Amino acid sequence: MQEPAPALLQRHNLAPLVLVNLGVGTHAIVWFMVVTAMPSVVDDLKAEPYLSWATSVYLVSTIVGGAMMALLKARFGGRRAMLAGGIVVTAGGLLAAAAPGIALVLAGRVLQGLGEGVLVALSYALVRELFDIRIVPRVFGIQAVTWGFAIFLGPMAGGWLTEAWTWRGAFVGTALLPLPLLVLAGGVLPDDRTAAARAGSTVPWLRLVLLVLGVMAIAVANRAPGAWAGLAMVSLGFGLIAAMLRVDRKAGRHMFPTVFPDLHHPVALGLWVLLLMPMAQMAIYVYTPYILQLHRGLSPTWAGYLGAVHAIAWSVSAVLVAPLSAPAQKRALQAGPLLLALGLAGLAISLPAQPLPWVVMAMLLIGTGFGISYAFLNQRVMAAAQSGQEDATAGAAPTLGALGGAVGAALAGLAGNSLGLDQVLTASSVAQASMVLAGGGALLALAASVLVRRLVRHAD
Repeated sequence: MQEPAPALLQRHNLAPLVLVNLGVGTHAIVWFMVVTAMPSVVDDLKAEPYLSWATSVYLVSTIVGGAMMALLKARFGGRRAMLAGGIVVTAGGLLAAAAPGIALVLAGRVLQGLGEGVLVALSYALVRELFDIRIVPRVFGIQAVTWGFAIFLGPMAGGWLTEAWTWRGAFVGTALLPLPLLVLAGGVLPDDRTAAARAGSTVPWLRLVLLVLGVMAIAVANRAPGAWAGLAMVSLGFGLIAAMLRVDRKAGRHMFPTVFPDLHHPVALGLWVLLLMPMAQMAIYVYTPYILQLHRGLSPTWAGYLGAVHAIAWSVSAVLVAPLSAPAQKRALQAGPLLLALGLAGLAISLPAQPLPWVVMAMLLIGTGFGISYAFLNQRVMAAAQSGQEDATAGAAPTLGALGGAVGAALAGLAGNSLGLDQVLTASSVAQASMVLAGGGALLALAASVLVRRLVRHAD
């Protein structure tokens, strides 16, 4: 008879639970504050063609930070890695707040992404280390509550600071957010300098350069002279990412599990789904608040909230499904990508001009698709990790999610600019772009649903 799972809210779990939630919560609030403020940033600085870049460069740097987490943790220990990540986030927010032009805003986003990539990936790794594997879904459920809090606080703070002051105030706010995390990390995590000194890990510069160049080649494709040149840049980007994975597979210390990107091992299948689902819906982060503000006339605060409806649905549904039995978890896992596809198809139709409740319904479906499946995907990936690759596997989940988001944002920017979203918005350009961006995302979500079915069958 299987021993029942221990209770989550025991005294020795409380401080670690707060810490891993601060890591995720800091990232989430910064994300929603900046998403809410960015339409005002590009409007003020006359930088509309670079709207998607703010997301792409941020996510590229979160990939680098997440990919380096295991190596930083091995060399310096979890405590120092988390402190460094929080300080870098603060520096990035201050740099963007003081920026006279879009270039330094983008530089600030790079710093924020680096720090947050470390914080989020380390928070995932600490979940595996600090909690019994049987209560991991409940930990993710609590993190979903944190996301829910961030969804209300992020657009509210970002919108209020933007409207009452300027968008620079929103970036100052993001600079202050890591301070509670820094205090708690210093008190909760041990100073494991001795173990770290024995690790002797090295930074995989070649792999990181290939990864950054690959994603940035896709990100800058929207500024290439002509459609064919843009497609060539996208192809080059995917080729560089594939080369990075080949180099990583042969390395002594891995940034990603060696079974990825093949489609046979459950870890690889789960990681592919964790990559494809963010890629499918990234266009809504880039363009939904922008379209709602500049095309449909909503204020920054209301556009931010409406653009975050899917995240609210994610949080609520994740909490509701956390206690499900194993058979019910499988059904929720398979239903997630299908709901995502349905919601994206609905958004393609409703975003340009349909009543706002239609937009809300589509966003609810998108968020529910993530919420009912994401924790169970992460649990299966971490539980199936190969011996000796636990940290790489834990870090790969958020890192590949960011990679999917970065590639999705870059492709969205390429398509959006080619369809006129970098010009004065018209009913025709918004309708066409919504169909291409959200409809294309629905197709990617359907591909993820096929891989989820294979993952479930593999487990059976």
